[in-house]
Amino acid sequence: MVDSREAGVQEDLKSQLFMSDSGIHGKGVYTRDFIQQGRLVIHCRGIERHKDEIVEGMRAMQIGPETYLAEDPDHPGLDDFINHSCNPNVGFLDGSLRFFALKDIQPGEELFWDYSTTMNEEGWEIPCGCGAPNCRGKIQSFCDLASEHKDRLRGIVLGYLR
Repeated sequence: MVDSREAGVQEDLKSQLFMSDSGIHGKGVYTRDFIQQGRLVIHCRGIERHKDEIVEGMRAMQIGPETYLAEDPDHPGLDDFINHSCNPNVGFLDGSLRFFALKDIQPGEELFWDYSTTMNEEGWEIPCGCGAPNCRGKIQSFCDLASEHKDRLRGIVLGYLR
């Protein structure tokens, strides 16, 4: 017998998620149902690309020193539309390409992850307008974050940054 926590690791909640307009940026991903803290929410999927293949405007996240996971233009996934927040409600708890709920998430709530938990290109930054009480004002590479932010995020970064 598999307990419900283990079952949560085996299957994500993709069927409970939907895309809609975001108050933060463009489109966002929302949940129809309650998601319990620690539950697997969604696997990140896409096309693995070398950093030299990434162009401006492409939805992509860094997954290794010179490797990115880019949106499949023929089959974009919901994970490609999860927006950034300096106060995320999903993150990479086990260091893999799976988003887990960092806190209880209520029905209708937008999902957010912290882009700094994957990015590690020195000097990379973009303005942040997430509106979170702890907003840093800019999204930076993990390597460029102040030590207190690195310490806070260390448990939800991808494995290559741990």
